[in-house]
Amino acid sequence: MPSAEEALAGILSRDVVKDCARYPEKTYSQRLRLSDGAYIDMVACGRIDKPGIIVAYNYTPAQYARTYTLMIQSLLAGYNPLTDGTILVADDGLVIASNDQALIGEKTKHLPVVQALKENAGSRHLVNISEEYAYGIMLRQRDYYIYVYMPDTKVFAALPKNLGIAFALYLLTLLGFFIYRYREQMLHQKEEKEKAEAYRKSLLEEARRADAANVAKTEFLQRMSHDIRTPINGIIGMLAVAERYPDDLKKQDECRGKISKASQLLLELINEVLDMGKLESGEVVLEEKSFHLQELLNEVLTVIEKLAQERGIEVIKRDFSVTHWNLIGSPGHLKRLLMNIMGNAVKYNKDHGKIILSLREDESEDGRAFYTFICKDTGIGMSEEYQKRIFEPFTCEDESVKTAYNGTGLGMPIAKKLTETMGGSISFTSQRGEGTTFTVKLPFLIDKSAGEVEKTTEEAEASIKGVRILLVEDNELNMEISEFIVAEKGAVVTKAWNGKEAVETFAKAPEGAFDVILMDVMMPVMDGCKAAKEIRALPRKDAKTIPIIAMTANAFTDDKIRTREAGMNEHLSKPLAPDLVVKTITKFLGRSN
Repeated sequence: MPSAEEALAGILSRDVVKDCARYPEKTYSQRLRLSDGAYIDMVACGRIDKPGIIVAYNYTPAQYARTYTLMIQSLLAGYNPLTDGTILVADDGLVIASNDQALIGEKTKHLPVVQALKENAGSRHLVNISEEYAYGIMLRQRDYYIYVYMPDTKVFAALPKNLGIAFALYLLTLLGFFIYRYREQMLHQKEEKEKAEAYRKSLLEEARRADAANVAKTEFLQRMSHDIRTPINGIIGMLAVAERYPDDLKKQDECRGKISKASQLLLELINEVLDMGKLESGEVVLEEKSFHLQELLNEVLTVIEKLAQERGIEVIKRDFSVTHWNLIGSPGHLKRLLMNIMGNAVKYNKDHGKIILSLREDESEDGRAFYTFICKDTGIGMSEEYQKRIFEPFTCEDESVKTAYNGTGLGMPIAKKLTETMGGSISFTSQRGEGTTFTVKLPFLIDKSAGEVEKTTEEAEASIKGVRILLVEDNELNMEISEFIVAEKGAVVTKAWNGKEAVETFAKAPEGAFDVILMDVMMPVMDGCKAAKEIRALPRKDAKTIPIIAMTANAFTDDKIRTREAGMNEHLSKPLAPDLVVKTITKFLGRSN
């Protein structure tokens, strides 16, 4: 066996190495194994600067080579050929390590499986060896070749079992999926059925409500036809009776009294219908004006006590515990609310019964005060069934109550909507045959700018004697009534029949010729609001200061706001109350007897 130097010299003398000098792009490398187990790795290439060959080599001692081989062998020692397959590492065609001891030292060219794997290098293959098959792979790692293979019988022995397990798992997964889908479908169908049922019920409920509303409206129209015709019949009938007895003063007074009552009833019916229409459409606009709560209550009680006196009903005032009387709010709506509740307490009371009223201020904070108003009567009360429907429009207890008390079925719905609009609440307790108690809670702003003034039972009598009034009205009957109201009290009246004529009359008159203007709102040629604006715009001192008082059949808050915006000072609703007309004029003129 040649030494390392001899072996290296022999290789360098070969023509293939000498070709590297002639062809610099060529290189030659080889591992030389020596007899003692050492090896030399050499590489040769041609020089590019001048003719010649550069040779580099690395000598690996035998002891190092054996140690390295043992290290590789130790890595494979834990793999069992029967269960893990055969693993071998070859170097230069010689098996240097394997988990099968019998193969160590064998040449790879004598191993059929290795040769078959060489032919199919680079991927996993099933190779045929002498009518037997092996499944394996060949890889190259640095200077070594690694072969791993196993008989096909071992590779595919567990295949049927694995396929069975996989198929069983697939079936279980599929079954679970179908169960899940089935449950989801059942749940979805249940939800859809519930939705459909809920929708059906809502449609039925809406249909029931629509039918009930139609029935209620039909009954309401029938009742309103009766209720409206009744006072009209009374008015026409009493006029006929009065004409029949022209010289009987007692009969004339009796007829006038009945005509007045019938007119008030007709006005009440019309107001309730109009109020309900405004509330239903959301067109109600609350005022923000100063008022004195005690004065407002006195005005309401004046009317209620008069109605109660006619039937011998006693009105008792208890527990009026109030600290702040001067408030800011919507007094018109509050008055209507209290009139509805106390009016019902009179209407549905027993003859010679009682009405007990109380008012208390519960608390006040942040400039707001909270009030509780209680109205208790000893009337006919309500059934439990009707108590559920009391706040529904056009509903009454029954036909007997409807006929006996002339109810429209709008009083309580109006009261509830007014209360809610003002930010309060309304509740009640009632027992058939014993009476009803209504409780209303409302918040109001405290009017800190107004001082608490003492109230006297006697007020100075208002006087408009000698007051010069420009009266603007397009309707002859209304003009006659308005003129009578003020002229009868001693006022001097100048008439204008539309807004344009009023502006011209005022403009032509000298300054200070008129003390006050009473102006209708809805007129031809020019309406009252436009006329008020043009008068205020005239270049004269009294145009800015003269009181302009609106007279109109439009009695809602938004109508009052429009007249105020037009420059009018006050708003009187038709039909005109003579005392209120006189009182309003004197309020702005500061006059009294």
